[in-house]
Amino acid sequence: MGQGSSEPAHLTWKVIANKQVGDAILQDAEDKDQYLKKCHLHKSNSLARRSLSYSANSNNEKEYYKNVLDKSMDSIPRRLKMELREVVIIPLMPSADGGMPHTRPSSIICFPNPKQILSTSTLIHELWHIHQRLYKEKWVQTFEAMGWSKWNGSLPRALDDHRRFNPDTIDCPLWIFRNRWVPVPVFKDIMRPEIGDVFMWFYDAKNTTRVTSIPLELESEYPTMPASAYEHPREIAAYLLADPDKYRASPGFLRLIDAVGHLSIRP
Repeated sequence: MGQGSSEPAHLTWKVIANKQVGDAILQDAEDKDQYLKKCHLHKSNSLARRSLSYSANSNNEKEYYKNVLDKSMDSIPRRLKMELREVVIIPLMPSADGGMPHTRPSSIICFPNPKQILSTSTLIHELWHIHQRLYKEKWVQTFEAMGWSKWNGSLPRALDDHRRFNPDTIDCPLWIFRNRWVPVPVFKDIMRPEIGDVFMWFYDAKNTTRVTSIPLELESEYPTMPASAYEHPREIAAYLLADPDKYRASPGFLRLIDAVGHLSIRP
């Protein structure tokens, strides 16, 4: 993921307008990652989705959003344009996953609110999640260079039983920073969990304790980030690369760019 050669853009868009077609594509994605099944089998995640409809929606403004996506190309980092191919855009029912945009395998971006496409930073954020899926092993190396590694330990039951699942990280949810801190998004109300109502816990694997305040090691590496960004190195990287001007001076951003190259932030 170092500097690449100058190549023509390969990234293209496929906007799905038909609900049945969208549902079929989503079913194929579910067969690959089993995200909804895992949510269903986990009590808190199942409760959090008790009244939500996770399915495709029809799109009567396909051409409008296709034009928006085409115009966004001038702002999308060159690496994404060179290394991604066809990205499928699927509108979801508004309540799906709490209304939050997200990705599914292998190159699908789901938008519960199609107007979310109008935010270039949101679009770039989700494109990086697609890139992280497609180039998973390279991103493992990148995260390791940033001080992160996969964690296969056991969380305290109070955290694991109420941990919110994320479709962008469902394949490898738990990572540890500098062999000590494991971030865990936990539902605030464990009796009536809501997808968008979580707070971050940080499990100290070294001392087997947990805290809700952002550990100094993380906060100094990634200052001024929203709490949700600390959930996972994939989220941290997507936030940093989608808004480089905001985070350019942070140590974590500099480590990331050293690993992925400046083509990751240059259009």
